[in-house]
Amino acid sequence: MSASDTLFLKILLVPVLIASVTLVGRRYGQRVGGWLGSFPIVAGPILFVLSFENGAEFGAAAAYSAFVAIVPAMIFYVVYARLAVRTSWWIAAAIGIVIWCLVAGLLWQWGLPMILAAISVVAALWWSARAMPELSADRRLDRQATASPHPLELPARMVTGALVTLITSELGKQGGASIGGFASLFPSIGLVVAAFNHSRSGPAAAIHFLRGMTRGMWSVGTFCVTLTLTLPKIGLAASFGLAVLVAVATHAISRPRA
Repeated sequence: MSASDTLFLKILLVPVLIASVTLVGRRYGQRVGGWLGSFPIVAGPILFVLSFENGAEFGAAAAYSAFVAIVPAMIFYVVYARLAVRTSWWIAAAIGIVIWCLVAGLLWQWGLPMILAAISVVAALWWSARAMPELSADRRLDRQATASPHPLELPARMVTGALVTLITSELGKQGGASIGGFASLFPSIGLVVAAFNHSRSGPAAAIHFLRGMTRGMWSVGTFCVTLTLTLPKIGLAASFGLAVLVAVATHAISRPRA
């Protein structure tokens, strides 16, 4: 893969994937959109670029940090959802980002061993689905949220995805695997989509989307663990191929029920 190929991956592939998820979410509802958005469509390409540019050992370390970074991501989703009920989108987003930075910084400094990291991630995934605010069972809220998307929403998601990919891959090269891994799990899709939904269609639309995100994040965990364990042993192509298969299977199991 040449330098031009990696640049293509950074600035085009991720936005295209995000656009695809956005359009599917508009068609089938915010819960499904959130579930699809939680698949490692941003973290996956970022970790691939980091691994390709810096080697398998570096990539495995970045994938492990990304695995740990699921914890602050889940906390962000819950914080935003709970604040969305009573505050504006920008207050919920600002507080959520601050809390994400604090939790991510603590976990980065602590350097948890695998067993403690696994316990923390599983606990965060289990807790987040149960900590979301309750909403009416009326599914019209979900369909209403997809009826009139903001015209800037799709470009904003795509630009954000490209910027996050470029920034985090550069962070990985300059700051090391650990920082690159944590940055790859910054909740960019959750932040952008929830904020647009919140401002355009109200808090219920944002919460529906974030509920889908929390449901599907298990696939990110299995994806990162697979890379951590296999990258140094079987190489880049085989490891990422296996990680994608594992993530797809996990994601299918977690799909929203009708």
